[in-house]
Amino acid sequence: MQVGVDTTHRIADSVLEGLKKAGLPASPRNYELWYAHLEGRSPSLSRDLDVVRDAFGKIAQQDADSLYRIHVQRGDLSRSVFDIVSRFNEEVADLHEMIGKTGESATGNKETLGELSEQLRQSTEDYPAVGALLEGVFSVAKDMRVQNEVLENRLAESTSEITNLQRSVESIEAEAMKDPLTGVANRARFDRAIAHQIAEAHARDEPLSLLLADIDYFKSFNDSWGHQTGDQVLRLVAEVMNANIRGGDTLARYGGEEFAVLLPGAKLENATMLAERIRGAVECRRLKKRRTEEDLGTITMSIGVASVRRADTAESFIERADECLYAAKGNGRNLVVDENAIAGKESGAA
Repeated sequence: MQVGVDTTHRIADSVLEGLKKAGLPASPRNYELWYAHLEGRSPSLSRDLDVVRDAFGKIAQQDADSLYRIHVQRGDLSRSVFDIVSRFNEEVADLHEMIGKTGESATGNKETLGELSEQLRQSTEDYPAVGALLEGVFSVAKDMRVQNEVLENRLAESTSEITNLQRSVESIEAEAMKDPLTGVANRARFDRAIAHQIAEAHARDEPLSLLLADIDYFKSFNDSWGHQTGDQVLRLVAEVMNANIRGGDTLARYGGEEFAVLLPGAKLENATMLAERIRGAVECRRLKKRRTEEDLGTITMSIGVASVRRADTAESFIERADECLYAAKGNGRNLVVDENAIAGKESGAA
């Protein structure tokens, strides 16, 4: 236990030192942001912090606030909503089962009571002496049939209400898993999807590929034309990428100006061809300011491509695609680099 305490204290000291060097006040939000960075919880956060630093290593509070919303606040909210929805779905499944059993019981009792009433009526005709006694039984049986019919109706109404509530919860979950700016999946949705897709690929012995794409020189573009135009660029890139993928693929905003695409069933060579198609489609789109129609030129993307391996975890899979992405950026940007290209260079260097 003492080791854990010492570790957190060391991180805390490093957080304060890091905030001081970045020129940021030690506010609770800034502290939480920097703690997440040093803890290694989000590699994309660490990369985005490096992107927004100026030449002197300083970070504007506006950029820190933006990164907090993207990597800390929104990610935590999405995961909380997912946990709540999961628990809700478990409770609803139990409730559906209970209602089903109760409904079956009510229906069965109603049928049994109906048969019993008919048998009793026949008995009164054969034995008139017991008629008075059986009238009371008829009355009870009738009341029980009515109550069972009321119960069946209420159960049907409850089932309908639960179904409507489930649809509402599904809508909330979908909204929580969506990036509000671009409309594609957010990081929390991507994290769930990649874990599931890796497990599926291993279970079925099928290929799975991953694209990590980054908009080239996005910070300079943002600084030159403003955040609103930068948001327009992010929406445009998401639109172009979404138009080039299949229905079963997952496109997500991975963080800042970085996007990720999961391609179940796609081999590395096919994923690389898709990445080239996306890169070319983005480069061909000319940008214009919405109000003035001013021509802003074109933007480009660097893309890394990796294919899942038997021993891969989500972290190792992403890390390999990330290495390819950085190789693309390091070789001049506006490039697609897959893991075969990197392996070839490493073997050549050896």
